[in-house]
Amino acid sequence: MPYINTAPSLEEAVIDSIKEHRRNVGRRFYSEHGTDRVTAGQLTNVGGATVEVLALVKFAKKVRYGQDDERTVQAGASAKCHGWGCVEPSSDESFGTEFDLDADVYEVAATAEPFVQAAREWAQAHAEKCRAQPHTGR
Repeated sequence: MPYINTAPSLEEAVIDSIKEHRRNVGRRFYSEHGTDRVTAGQLTNVGGATVEVLALVKFAKKVRYGQDDERTVQAGASAKCHGWGCVEPSSDESFGTEFDLDADVYEVAATAEPFVQAAREWAQAHAEKCRAQPHTGR
């Protein structure tokens, strides 16, 4: 039976990102702040350039003097056109509710879906009208 390469589950990718961040808390080259980007889809526009939809997982640390520090995580999405001459190359980055890093990963991952859907709609509309040429690596 042949292997059919399918797209990864968006929820599983967000969950893996959060679990990896949790595992690395306190390690030597660990960063408290950062945003992980997971590809949630790609489209080709009329001119041949790629429009990419990204699921975003943003990590932060709030320092509260005299209290314990608070580590947080947010899920969101954005879309970006990677073409030469694109006049509107990206959508806004939008994020959902801010959760404690120890919160249920399934609950955090579920908040990403509406934002990814909005980014996919923007990317589809953009791909239909954008005439940007693909990047040739010049």
